[in-house]
Amino acid sequence: MTSSAVTPTVRTVSLRPLLRAAARTLFRGAVALPLAVAAVPMALLGAHGPAARIQTSLAGLPARRPARWRVLVHSVAVALPALVSFVAALLVGYLTYAGYLYFLRPDASFALGHPFTPDERFHNAWGGPTLVGAWFVHSCVALGMQLAALGLIRGALAVQGRATRRLLAA
Repeated sequence: MTSSAVTPTVRTVSLRPLLRAAARTLFRGAVALPLAVAAVPMALLGAHGPAARIQTSLAGLPARRPARWRVLVHSVAVALPALVSFVAALLVGYLTYAGYLYFLRPDASFALGHPFTPDERFHNAWGGPTLVGAWFVHSCVALGMQLAALGLIRGALAVQGRATRRLLAA
């Protein structure tokens, strides 16, 4: 009798959909405030239809042509959540530089030639006294803060989506 060997199947997990969703959330958070601000003069000048289409497409809702006052009220209603998501999106961009690209900062680039050698200038840095240690800790902190910022953006976008559903897609 021959026994057939069962080969285990290995499942791979792709991060691509997760990264794509994070990039989409970051983009929507970054453009929400400029679009809300741009909708005000558009509505006042009579282009409230295109302004509403832009706002509803950001929320993923079907386009309608609401009244001018609804577009203006919507811009005021989403101003605070849009500001929160815009600032959080800027924070994500800054943390990319301050965390993952720590070694390119002017106060750390002097150690590029010796990243594993302790340097007295890194004794007060998080993860010091080497460039690699400081970079690793700064990257971990940046990742945690970016995840929190993306959660904040998602929450602000949910509030904006509810306002858009009630005011522009009704």
